[in-house]
Amino acid sequence: MKMSHRLLAPLCGFILTAVTAQAQFYKLHGADIGGGAIGQITTPLPANNPTTVNQESTDSFGGQFSLREHPVPWAGIEFNYAYTEYTQYYQGFPTTGGGYTAAVHNDVHEATAAYIFHPKSHFLHPLKAEPFLSLGGGYLDFIPTNSGSNQWRGTGLVEVGFDIPTSNPHMGFRVQGRELIYRQPDFYQSDLASRTWVATSEPMFGVWYRF
Repeated sequence: MKMSHRLLAPLCGFILTAVTAQAQFYKLHGADIGGGAIGQITTPLPANNPTTVNQESTDSFGGQFSLREHPVPWAGIEFNYAYTEYTQYYQGFPTTGGGYTAAVHNDVHEATAAYIFHPKSHFLHPLKAEPFLSLGGGYLDFIPTNSGSNQWRGTGLVEVGFDIPTSNPHMGFRVQGRELIYRQPDFYQSDLASRTWVATSEPMFGVWYRF
């Protein structure tokens, strides 16, 4: 159902006010928001149980955004949203002979949270890059762009990277490698159930703004 145009403006105003108020609160905790471009490379993990379905994913690009809060200088929490789109290929080899191939192009939305740890060191002098490690998890929402039902998959998350400050104390650059571990979607189709666990590697480059 489409939203009424009369409600759209007040709702946008409410969201903007809420975000501004939240930013003022997070300012007390050294929070920052960040975003950038990501690459997406998915590879299967070694399988313990053989399956009659092979599954592969095309490589792609996307975007990632995060909100970080640092109650203490050496640790904090983050909330992430990311978006990519790519195609899943399924190659089946039924025991009765023959075979089949299916392709599902899907939008993928990530919603994750993680703990952040900051080692007390700097790299790439004189850039004074600040390293960090993040551990967490969340969910991926796979939405077919042609037809079919979307499917959620739980995922683990590991991030390793560093922040590069600039002459402006509120802004800098962020370079990191992200790793998502989850079970490939089958979109509730038994013929596509590969039961394959995969690792999606996402190199990321972006910027951050600190309140």
